[in-house]
Amino acid sequence: MKMRWLKLTLLALCLLLVCTASSGCGFKDIDKRYFIVAMGIDYSGKKQNPYLITLRLAIASPKIEPGAGKAQVETIEAASIAEGVRMLKAHVDKELDFGHCKIFLIGERVAWKDYSPVLDWMKRRRDIQSIANLAIGKPDARTILQINPMAERYPGNALFLSFGADGTDNPYTYIESLSDLSRRVMEQGLDPVIPIIRGEGSSGYIINRTALLDKTKIKLVLKPEESQLFNQLAKNFEKSSIQGSFSSNRLVGAVSRIKSRYYFSDNNGKLQLNMDVRIKALMEEAPSNLFEQSWGPVEKKLSADYSKSTEKLLKKIQQAGVDPFGFGLRYRATHAGEAAWQQWQNIYPTLQIAVNARIKIEGTGLVK
Repeated sequence: MKMRWLKLTLLALCLLLVCTASSGCGFKDIDKRYFIVAMGIDYSGKKQNPYLITLRLAIASPKIEPGAGKAQVETIEAASIAEGVRMLKAHVDKELDFGHCKIFLIGERVAWKDYSPVLDWMKRRRDIQSIANLAIGKPDARTILQINPMAERYPGNALFLSFGADGTDNPYTYIESLSDLSRRVMEQGLDPVIPIIRGEGSSGYIINRTALLDKTKIKLVLKPEESQLFNQLAKNFEKSSIQGSFSSNRLVGAVSRIKSRYYFSDNNGKLQLNMDVRIKALMEEAPSNLFEQSWGPVEKKLSADYSKSTEKLLKKIQQAGVDPFGFGLRYRATHAGEAAWQQWQNIYPTLQIAVNARIKIEGTGLVK
């Protein structure tokens, strides 16, 4: 009798375990999911449904070779971003999964008007990774997501390599993550920076411009040469180059080491920002007789050119009213009191800027 009750009890426990595992957490197998590899958010231009949501969905393929990446692009107009994503579920037969979505594109019109609703939605969505990268799509995010690079091995790979550490080391691309953008939006004295991505026909992307934003919209777009200079100063980006001229000859050097720092000082009763930059470079383009010349005058001329370019960029950013380097944050950290932020806002528009660059040539690239 006891054995019979024991068997019935074990059978009931097994049935309960099976029921819990099969339906308790709503788990769906991998073949029942559509993995979103990139998402774009644009304005539709319509009053009732202002947002144009675009998802790039990965299609599984047994082949991993150039050109084998296949993707399905779904687009919908919606009153809000959250509603648009849910409405897109009606367009597909599998569950949408943001777990592998590494790239979020903000349409250029959205970025110039107000990107805060997009950022607010991404921060609230629990299945979006904080390490996901952001970029501004030009002319719009949908156009960028519809591009199918010929060399793409799997869906989204070209975008992942453009922003990740495994692919190209592009000195013109500022890499921004969702977590850092959120911090910059919330912090007083530090403003957001987002790269701009453009299509190169239907076969690839160009990422060589950088947008500087305030807490809600774009305030300034940097040209390619300014974007590289910004990356050098903000991130000490070494795989980059310097340019200049000497005796009517153009000089180009590959940066092997760069270090920048800044500090505040008093200049006749006014606050002055001093930025020191130290660079070691190997020349890639220079006159053939440079090897026999004294490098001192060349280094001095290159240093003067770099200082002039840097000062011009810093003043341009200052006039735009944004602070992507975090000068204001440093000021708040070194000046106590709640009035420090208001003081900095009064100081920054007329802040004096001085740049001291020192470039050292390590070699001419030639061996004799």
